[in-house]
This record gives sequence, C-alpha cells and structure tokens, in this order.
Amino acid sequence: MTGNRKIFALAVLLFGIVLPVFAQVGVGLTLNRRSYMQYEQIFACVTLRNDSGRPLIFGSRPELHGFVLFDIRDSQNRPVRAIKDKEVSVTGLYLAPGEVKSMVIPLGEHYDLSKPGNYRVHAYVGHNVLPNEFRSQDKSFSISQGVEVWRKTVGKPEAQSKQSSVKSAYDEITYSIRVASDGGFRSYYLRVEDEKYIHAVMLIGHEVSYEKFQVEVDMLSRIHLLMPVSPRVFHYMSFNVNGINLANSYWKTSGTIPILYRDQKTGSVTRMGGIEARKGIDYRDPREGRLSINDMITPQDQPKIAPPVDEGVVDLGEHTMPQKAPDEK
Repeated sequence: MTGNRKIFALAVLLFGIVLPVFAQVGVGLTLNRRSYMQYEQIFACVTLRNDSGRPLIFGSRPELHGFVLFDIRDSQNRPVRAIKDKEVSVTGLYLAPGEVKSMVIPLGEHYDLSKPGNYRVHAYVGHNVLPNEFRSQDKSFSISQGVEVWRKTVGKPEAQSKQSSVKSAYDEITYSIRVASDGGFRSYYLRVEDEKYIHAVMLIGHEVSYEKFQVEVDMLSRIHLLMPVSPRVFHYMSFNVNGINLANSYWKTSGTIPILYRDQKTGSVTRMGGIEARKGIDYRDPREGRLSINDMITPQDQPKIAPPVDEGVVDLGEHTMPQKAPDEK
C-alpha cells in the first residue's frame, strides 16, 4: 500500500469513528433579534438533541456533571467575561435518548455585555458521559448605546420612596428615549434609571416618516407614550417608575387625531381622540418578523426548564444511569 493510500485508509477509519461521536448531541442557537440597545436583555434559545443513545441527566453527582455555556467574542475576537457567581445552570435537565429540548437563557445575566459593539456567540454543551463537547454555529449581534432624543427626571411617588426625612438621590427616576439604527430602520427605546440602577430598557417603536412621538409624565411619575405606527395609527403605552407596563393599546385617526392630554391642575394624563385600531387591518402585528421568548421554545417545552428543589439529583431508576463497561473500575 502506497503512502497516499495509507493516509486515505487512515482518514476513512478515523472518519468512521469520529462521525458518530460528533453526532452524539446536536446544539442549535437562536437569538431573539440581531440588534440591541445597551443594557437591553438579550435572549438566547439553546436547542439540544440527544443522539447519544443513552439518557443525559444533568445533576450534582460527579457522573451527572454537565454544562451548557457560551463563547462570546467581541469585534477584536476577545472573549466576553462571565459574571462571577452567575454561571448558567442546567441542573435538573433531563434528555431522554432522541429527545429534543429547548431552553431560553438571558445572556446579560451571565455575561458582561454592557459595552456597545459587534459580537458573535456560540453555545456549547458537555457532560461527563460524553467523550467530547459539542457546539452550535456562530450567531452575530450588535449592541448600540443609541442617541438620546428626550429625557426627564421625576420624583418617585411618596409611597415608593425611602422612609427617610432626608431626600436621597435614589428618590428620583430618569426616563429617557433613545434612537438607534436597526437594520433598514431606526428604533426607539425607553430607558428607566436612577443614579445606581438601570431598571428597564425596552423597545417602544420605530421611526415613521416625519411623524413625531408624544410623551407626558403624570402626577404619579408614570410615563405615557403615543408612538406612531403609521401616519394614521398610534401605539399608546404607559409605564411606572419600575418600568412595568401599565397600558398597551392601538388607536387610529378618525375625525380626530389621538393625542395625550395632561391636566395642568391635577397632573393626570389622558389619551384622547381617534378610535381603537384593529390588528391585521389598521396595523400589522408588531411581533411579525421578531421572535419573542415564547416563539423560541416549543409548546411541549413550556414552562422553561428550572432546577428542582433537590439540586437536580433526579432518581429515574437504575437502568437510566450511565452504565460502566465490564473492564471499568
């Protein structure tokens, strides 16, 4: 056998051995969007397919140790730091042979993604019963700090302020609206923060031609927004100082134009004018073309995977445990 034939035969032999190993666990990765505002949560959906021919149990005992982690790199190919004591935990996860299961993981809770820039990420999985680690394909995303176009600082309602006779800086909250490019359009984001924390960052709309958004703050420091969806349709929203959504509806021009009215005496804010718009008729579903958390997991996988109270040591019977070969000690 010539040298080339020997190399070819060895390659065939290795290929025949390696292929089943790399097919033992399939790993898929999906992001809910490609562009994000700074401090906005980034959700990753990891899908695992167990082709190992044995159950995979992720528990606390040594033979059940396993992990699902991420490799995130910035534009300079530098790894993004994992947050100390905030490791991703999949303790309690069980994958039967042939089973496919998905989980949604907020990346910003486990990795420091506070800096604007371009990133790429892949997920990888390992387990003590598997001979190798397995990884997904890379996904790219960007983080922008945007451009501030509106800001207002208000006091927290008395019931939510600290019980102190001395006013603290944390008794104040700042609302700001920022705009950032997102593909072929510009998106608006609302940020809610004080001097210590950023309480919420959320997408609230997109730029529509020359239409302007309307914003008011009421006597309870709640913010009210009227964002244009089209030249005739507007999205009304309201949030409190914790960034919790209080109102969410759509209105269109019909004889009168939807507006926000603030009573100068009482400080109350009212949405007035127009009639309620109909989804799919007067405006397109805002979810169209974007993935939500529920979109990223299949119905049979809900609710999301969570560790059981016994730290994930699942008693499924002796026949489901990893079996040792006869020559193993």
